[in-house]
Amino acid sequence: MLETTTYLLASVFTFSILSFAVASLIKRNDLADVLWGAGIFFFSLLFSFQNEILTIPTIIALTLAGVWAVRIVTHIGTRFVSKQEEDFRYKTWRETWKYFYLRSYLQIFLLQTVLMTFLASIFLFPKTETLSVFVYLGAAIAMFGLFYEAVGDWQLKKFLEQRTGGIMKTGLWSTTRHPNYFGEVTFWWGIFIVFLPDFLVTPNPLFLLTPVTITILILKVSGIPMLEKKYEGNPEWEEYKKVTPAFFPKLF
Repeated sequence: MLETTTYLLASVFTFSILSFAVASLIKRNDLADVLWGAGIFFFSLLFSFQNEILTIPTIIALTLAGVWAVRIVTHIGTRFVSKQEEDFRYKTWRETWKYFYLRSYLQIFLLQTVLMTFLASIFLFPKTETLSVFVYLGAAIAMFGLFYEAVGDWQLKKFLEQRTGGIMKTGLWSTTRHPNYFGEVTFWWGIFIVFLPDFLVTPNPLFLLTPVTITILILKVSGIPMLEKKYEGNPEWEEYKKVTPAFFPKLF
């Protein structure tokens, strides 16, 4: 146990320090956004290989996590390269933070790396090799979530390329104000369901760390609240809010 903890801490500090060093060198802390998916998949692999046996459910979940990571890194990475300047959130922090480099490391890169380990932590536990109905159900839910967020991001990208102004309100964005966030949370609850038999055998509350962390982040912290704050007071946005739910899609 001590060896595993030491290995984990060494991995966290190594990943966070290297990420911070590269971002500081190129003067773009929004590199953290690009590394989010890659880091979660890296720790998922790291944790999976801590188990004595790499079970079939684990391989299925890892495959899904790998596809998710490639999609999100490609999506955010393309935007990162095309912008050629730091995202406005990080740029504001660069201009206003005292002790900028220290806070950058602690509040962006170290904190994010710790959150990555929370998202990947479910891969520490699974040992059951049985292909139960939960594996198929969880994989189906995860694939649905992945599809939903991918389509939502694609629709938004096309809208931003063609628009002359206004709020995105068509396609999946007519069913929920944040289809990409809904898909993201759904994906990770799907991964949890893949491993639900292990949780039922050994009801360790740490099993819930992965889906609960992403749910809280998106619903209460850096997802919906931060994004919607940007549109407060916009008349078109306020009308859109009245008829479109923030998270769960409306069916009719």
